Amino acid sequence: MLLTFDDGYANNAEVVLPILWKHGFPATLYVSTGLIHTPGYLTWPQIRELSAAHWDIASHTVTHPHLPRLSKKAQRAEILAARARIEQELGRPADTFAYPYGEYNRATLRILRKAGFRYAFTTQAGWASSDQPPLELHRIVVDSQKPFEDWVQQLTDATST
Repeated sequence: MLLTFDDGYANNAEVVLPILWKHGFPATLYVSTGLIHTPGYLTWPQIRELSAAHWDIASHTVTHPHLPRLSKKAQRAEILAARARIEQELGRPADTFAYPYGEYNRATLRILRKAGFRYAFTTQAGWASSDQPPLELHRIVVDSQKPFEDWVQQLTDATST
């Protein structure tokens, strides 16, 4: 199981990290680099702390745009600038991706493929598997606005299919 967190909210370091650390679970953080150091979002020192705790830190673009609404050039800039900044700050590869809002198009896929991204996550419901294209992996999304029981039901449904 891979635990992933999108956007880069400050509570990832303040709340989630201590809980996961206590249980020995790492995670992957998909961060929008343009949001770093803004109220409610992580700072680079917090991101370094997550990285030191064996979290993978990877790209979720710079500004969290709706990628299909952007030109190919603008998509490339969003994706590659975020990756470059993460790699510069942390000194390690950031070669996975999560699509903001789960949205992408053929141009997005070509950009990721050409840039050598290993895999990318959508918001399509379900377990990721080796049967799926590596740049279109599914996830079971946890919505903080819904009851815990709904998430448990999603896990139950996903394991029975």
